[in-house]
Amino acid sequence: MTRNRGIFLPVALSPCPAWSDSPCPVAPARTEDTTPADPKAALTGSVAALQDGNFAFTAKTPGIDGTGAIHLPSKSASLDFTSKTADGEGAYQVRLVDSDSWVKITVKDLDFGAALQGADPNDPQLKGLTMLSDMFSGKAWMHFDKNKVKGDAAKDLSLDLSDGDITGVTDMLGAVATAQGDEHTITGTIDATKVTSDDGFLSADDIKSTGATSVPFTAALDDQGRLSSFEVDMPKSGDTPAGKWTLQISGYGRQKAQEKPTGSVREMPEQVYSSLNG
Repeated sequence: MTRNRGIFLPVALSPCPAWSDSPCPVAPARTEDTTPADPKAALTGSVAALQDGNFAFTAKTPGIDGTGAIHLPSKSASLDFTSKTADGEGAYQVRLVDSDSWVKITVKDLDFGAALQGADPNDPQLKGLTMLSDMFSGKAWMHFDKNKVKGDAAKDLSLDLSDGDITGVTDMLGAVATAQGDEHTITGTIDATKVTSDDGFLSADDIKSTGATSVPFTAALDDQGRLSSFEVDMPKSGDTPAGKWTLQISGYGRQKAQEKPTGSVREMPEQVYSSLNG
């Protein structure tokens, strides 16, 4: 007589039949391979969310510490930097709200006291020094025209929100030469000759100034595959010592519109433009 397959199927599949007196064998635990098929592809995908322009970040280098946030829906962003270099110690704060930009600059140990002491208060040159001393004291926000800021100052103070990634890390990851790791931590090297961004967290000039053609990196991705940290081991460059350049990204999709500065707010004088551009 032919057996009914439907009756015997559960018995055949059961690892421990109810009628058996033998100990039930324990199946070995399955381990999942978390290594992405292509770590470079994982890195490329990790920066897609940055284009939405809704995140916060912190950056640390041997010379500068910074924080920032962008809220692209309102076309607003903020940057706050503290410089630790001997020749430029101070703080720089930038606010962008739609088409308007403001900056507050504090230059440590900026003292024109000796030049101003006993001077004719009507001397135009000394008036200019007094104004610069006041504007770089960090006491007031200056509303400025970003089109009038040139060179390095333009990189530090101007924000182009046509690209949601104001950190510039997307360009860096586009220059990855080698990559290996799992779905959360990826290490490798960057081809310094392929970095093209001239601003952001780490620019092409920053890397080229070291003379290196390849620099190592470590990247971390969150549970949704988004970039959460990026660290580069940079060689020495001029007065900047060798060290780690670190970028931390958080608060995806949770930022709020930045507000215009309040309190003491002034228009940036032409002398300040000249000083910044010099």
